[in-house]
Amino acid sequence: MKKALLVMLSVLLAVSAVFAGGAKEGSSDGSLRFMWWGGDARNAATVDVINKYMEENPEISIAAEINSDSGYVDKVAVMLASGTAPDIMQQNVDAVPDFVSRGDFFVDFNQYPELFDTSAFDANFLKNFGTFDGKLLAIPTGISGLAMIANNEAAEACGIDLTKQITWDSMLADGAKLHQEHPDYYYINVDTKILTEYVLRPYLRQMTGNKFLVDETKELGFTRDQLVEALSYIDQCYKQGVFQPAQESATFKQQTQNNPLWINGKFVFGWAASSNANLLMEAIPGGSFTAVKMPLAEDRVNDGYFVDTPQYMTVYSKSKNVEEAIKFLNYFYNNPEAQSILKDVRSVPPTSTARQICADNGILDPVIMQAVDYAQGMNGTSDKGFSTAPEVIQIQEDAIESVAYGTATPEQAADRAITLLEDYLSRQ
Repeated sequence: MKKALLVMLSVLLAVSAVFAGGAKEGSSDGSLRFMWWGGDARNAATVDVINKYMEENPEISIAAEINSDSGYVDKVAVMLASGTAPDIMQQNVDAVPDFVSRGDFFVDFNQYPELFDTSAFDANFLKNFGTFDGKLLAIPTGISGLAMIANNEAAEACGIDLTKQITWDSMLADGAKLHQEHPDYYYINVDTKILTEYVLRPYLRQMTGNKFLVDETKELGFTRDQLVEALSYIDQCYKQGVFQPAQESATFKQQTQNNPLWINGKFVFGWAASSNANLLMEAIPGGSFTAVKMPLAEDRVNDGYFVDTPQYMTVYSKSKNVEEAIKFLNYFYNNPEAQSILKDVRSVPPTSTARQICADNGILDPVIMQAVDYAQGMNGTSDKGFSTAPEVIQIQEDAIESVAYGTATPEQAADRAITLLEDYLSRQ
């Protein structure tokens, strides 16, 4: 069913692209729609900024459309394809390259330098995140990285040394030993979706130095044996009790902070994007936490991890109010009052001015700042593009799930994934 939906969305986007490029901006009526997803703090701050902007610009009306992150990418795809997308959209970073490849859906901010000020952004960061073929189509909402957060109390109870660099080998050995000695504990809190981004692809990037799928050549970035090795590692982590059984953790997929074992301190570590790591920590009131470096292979080609952005903001190219949407986003990113309200609700802010405001007010959580510092020190290369297209992510997750649930061996899962991946590449 999921694959059928992805195929349908691809067809709709392709058809819509025929019309999107020639769309004309209609006359502005001062009415905007702004759609995003987020938790309570992000939602409240964003609505507050919207209200402040409307107070200062009474001729503008902005409708807030708040969503869950579950199914959000599919919803955006349908809206783009049907021509019903909001003027301003928070975007999933992994989905934007696929949208960009399928049509002229987003406004190029470079065409509006008088309306949107990029001077407080790092130029290289904007070049790497949000720029496609020289067009600035998406504005990053923050500086983020994959974070590994330790529950200090659980680490102490289980005798885990938080000062040493974790390797894939040490994680497996220490995790198996921990669960054997403390059967009610697990090493790290995961779900099968997390494992695609935090283990499968970084494990392979460290081994090969390549993207999971190489966009330029439309080839696999790994061999069959290398994929089997990565899936075998995940298989052993499940079998030796490093990970909670998939059948038990599935209930909390994409909401690992709500897992009762995490809340009750029975995981030593949790994985999250630094922009969402606060959810892990807030789930244990009064807890004490430490950010540690992500696992590294001793014989790695590169670190496999990299600094990133948690989301993008885009303006819909068929909006009747393009200039008004850009003006609002300029306020959203660059106005000091807006920066003070938004603080770090979308991770460490992407502008130097907002970061200074947060620093002056003691807003940035030191654990999250440490996680971001670790991410900035990594030399891995982003594999966003084909590797993170929704269809490809689903193939990765299906392979992991088949191993996690014991319905396929790593070899069988790898063979099936490669067949599906090669079919995907043949259609690009």
